[in-house]
Amino acid sequence: MAAGHAGERDVNDRGRNRQRRRAVAPAAAVIHGRNAVLEAARAGQVVKVFQASGLGHDPRLDELARLAPIEVVPPERLEAIAAGVHQGVAAELKPRREWTLKELLATDPTLLVALDGIMDPQNLGAILRSAEVAGAAGAIIPEHRSAPLSAAAVKASSGASELLRVAHVSGIPSAIAEVKRAGIWCAALDVRGETAPWEFDLTQAVCIVIGSEGEGVHRLVRERCDVRIRLPVAGHVSSFNASAAAAALLYEVQRQRAGSKTTRP
Repeated sequence: MAAGHAGERDVNDRGRNRQRRRAVAPAAAVIHGRNAVLEAARAGQVVKVFQASGLGHDPRLDELARLAPIEVVPPERLEAIAAGVHQGVAAELKPRREWTLKELLATDPTLLVALDGIMDPQNLGAILRSAEVAGAAGAIIPEHRSAPLSAAAVKASSGASELLRVAHVSGIPSAIAEVKRAGIWCAALDVRGETAPWEFDLTQAVCIVIGSEGEGVHRLVRERCDVRIRLPVAGHVSSFNASAAAAALLYEVQRQRAGSKTTRP
């Protein structure tokens, strides 16, 4: 009986270890979709591109051919290589560099994002895309309670995830404490927040903390942040989804840092 329980524990431990490895995998081995593959190639992250035979002309394919080796394959082989809507293109990626939080903070970042419990890969990818567009130096993602940086997430980011420094951490609360010790303000996006985006100085070094749509930012994380920012709404729905809220606040960061200049006719 004891041996049986030990065997069950071994199986459970292996399952948990596999789940953890999936969450913190260096990168999806294969990604798909023309924009995602092109951005990854521009970042120098592509080993080889698999392209379905018989595709029509597309300037993105021309650029891909200049950036990475191309292997033209039958459409049915591409279906076996890439799951989902691949648009006739998939790519094998180089192993992603894993940054530690200490290394990330050593780059003297002025804008970071921390993701607290984002379980949907589409939301994860969309947030990373907005972060990269806004000029974020990197993203902080928990090892547990997070969608993995999978092919679906990379595609949702349009390849922007391959341009960002990503640090996986054991927990967001302890990461927030370390970020604050580095002299960076931490601002939680929270529907119950007391501060509007334009009421907080986002020109200073800041880490934007984004929680899941269902639970939002967890209590301990909220308590450790310097400010809780809410996005005012004018309609009947109570809040934006996580990726839309992140994009809105990251745009406000850019607006403030541009000097809030307005051009009038």
